[in-house]
Amino acid sequence: MCPDATDSSSALKSWFVHSGVRAPLETCIGPLPGTGAGLVRWSQHEAEPAIRVSSPHPDSYRIAVMLEPLESQIWVNGEPFSGGRIAANSFRICPPGSAQRWRQLSACDIANVFIPTSTVDSYLLRRNAEAPGQLGATPFLPDREVLDLVGKMLNAEAAAGPLAETYCDAMVAAMLSYLLEQYGGSEVTAAAARLGGARLRRVQRHMQAHLGEEQPIAELAQLCAMSASHFAREFSRAVGLPPHQYLLKLRLERAAELLAEGDDSLLDIALACGFNDASHFSRAFTRRHGQPPSTYRRALRERRALRR
Repeated sequence: MCPDATDSSSALKSWFVHSGVRAPLETCIGPLPGTGAGLVRWSQHEAEPAIRVSSPHPDSYRIAVMLEPLESQIWVNGEPFSGGRIAANSFRICPPGSAQRWRQLSACDIANVFIPTSTVDSYLLRRNAEAPGQLGATPFLPDREVLDLVGKMLNAEAAAGPLAETYCDAMVAAMLSYLLEQYGGSEVTAAAARLGGARLRRVQRHMQAHLGEEQPIAELAQLCAMSASHFAREFSRAVGLPPHQYLLKLRLERAAELLAEGDDSLLDIALACGFNDASHFSRAFTRRHGQPPSTYRRALRERRALRR
């Protein structure tokens, strides 16, 4: 058995050799002085369909990030885990000691961050000393925050020069804090299934930024790596409204702002807020505000005139 991956840079290299990776490592950093973490990036231009066995890493968590899409098959603890295409910009948490077999059926570009269990445990205790919880396994999930932090680690030398390792340490600390908040908990499956925190805010920001566009449930669900039906249930639980009603609420709130701010035509406002036509907009606005948009605008102007 090879030494634990975070022991030294040579241990990092050894872990990948023992796990069947024959391509040279493009990045190999660690252990970092503060967190003790290690960072490795490797890529391969061709598929290698032979089944490989990943060596255990009992004293560290592994965060695997797909920088490019990957066709693969993965078995964890003898059970099928993933088969088919894994999307670019997705990640998974591999807890200590998990046994894995895998087949690489396409080219790949993968980054792995190894974080010592001692570091994770210390963060868990600082987060909640009475009930420290855990950081458990996840499926592959899209998460822009994780991708951005790993990208900064990979660019550390250009960004920070001689202080690259200190820079990386800060990114690892930020990522671990984020992972514990968003994916930590007493039940691994519940943590992965919940819609809240950063994932909920990501969807809400997306809805707000694209008010004038169609926003199918399936596309919103994809932002959270959920099925459409599960996303709809979780969104309603978290927000108190189904996604389509929440989106309508956002659109009508923005329409009221536009009516108050300027002299755009009702059709322009309707289209900017995602309504098909002025008539559809007028009916929806009247149901929410108790008066048509033209009347709402006129009443606003009259109130302003009285204040002068």
